[in-house]
Amino acid sequence: MRDDKAATPAVLLVCDYSLKYLGGAQTAFVRQAQALAADGVRTVVLAPDADELADAAESGIITVTPPRRGTIPVLDLPLLGRARDLEPLVAATVRRHQVDTIVVHSEFALAAAAIAVGRRLGIPVLHTVHTFFWRAPAPLAPFAPAVSRVHRSLTGIADGGRYRGSHALNNALRTMTLRIAERADIVLSPSRHQAQALRDAGAGRVEAFSNVAQPLAVTAAPEGGPLRLLWVARFAPEKRVEVALEAMRLVEARLGSGRVHLDVAGGTQRPVAGVTFHGSVPGTRVAELMDAADAALITSLGFDNQPMVALEAFSHGRPVIVSDPVLAGEFGDAAIGTPGTDAAALAELIVQLEADRSLLQHPREAAVAYARERQPAAHVARLRELADSARP
Repeated sequence: MRDDKAATPAVLLVCDYSLKYLGGAQTAFVRQAQALAADGVRTVVLAPDADELADAAESGIITVTPPRRGTIPVLDLPLLGRARDLEPLVAATVRRHQVDTIVVHSEFALAAAAIAVGRRLGIPVLHTVHTFFWRAPAPLAPFAPAVSRVHRSLTGIADGGRYRGSHALNNALRTMTLRIAERADIVLSPSRHQAQALRDAGAGRVEAFSNVAQPLAVTAAPEGGPLRLLWVARFAPEKRVEVALEAMRLVEARLGSGRVHLDVAGGTQRPVAGVTFHGSVPGTRVAELMDAADAALITSLGFDNQPMVALEAFSHGRPVIVSDPVLAGEFGDAAIGTPGTDAAALAELIVQLEADRSLLQHPREAAVAYARERQPAAHVARLRELADSARP
């Protein structure tokens, strides 16, 4: 059924993840939708719990929520059925809203259905990869065949490239992403280092294309008081919050109390001197904590692509302190890399920054410059260029 109000073609954004929970991928997805709508692009969001998208009606975003059949345990992934059963919903959405570009942000059944419909109808499909660096504990490697079977059953994709650079389960997880990426017209990677990894794996045309930064909200750096740091991420092993906490123990032992303070957004309270656990907090509270901080911490290693907390920090004029040297290289002077990857190296850097706050001045300026280049209007313009380049 055609939408008679549709005057111009629409962009369809597709994601298999629930929008009730805004992790990094969902945050990037929602910000892209908001950027498109704010730029006057007719924007359709097809995702589980899309009706939970805040301010969708006011911003002009059209939401479509697919029926949900349950949840895949452990992954907490909405179970939407098989791709072939979702294709009629995707096709009807495309026809009704006159979609001329599809952007998928995941690797499961809904994304596979959207790619299949796009290819059948000659509509460019862009696949944003939020992480190619899936990581699971090595003892779970025997579950790799089951993971592959489930993905094949959901997506209908039985052939394609195979990743072989890690243990069996990591290989299976990264193969999922690779096989979706192979079927898109363009693969979008928010970071250069992930883009290269995808090219090396055989993903086809891969473009480094940053996530959208939130509008600039630069505030003055804190004056006086302790050096304040902020850690914001999922509480998952790959994010290595324990590295930040151990670094704080070392700093406290060296400097005494009251010289450095770490705010942790998320998690449960535990007795760590100089650390405040805020539990789960809304985005507005994260922004307040960012304004109160001198810098944000990113302690992951070999996992992250382009953490959304970095873009948020930069938009507030805050640099990031990064344990991963590859990730630090992505952000240039807006990142301060630690001299090593462990807690002791992080503690050493924190002690240096506490002694000389002027070391933060240039990274603050670089952070604002990084965010300015990735503002919503510039993001939308580049996205449209890429989509146009993929048209027949």
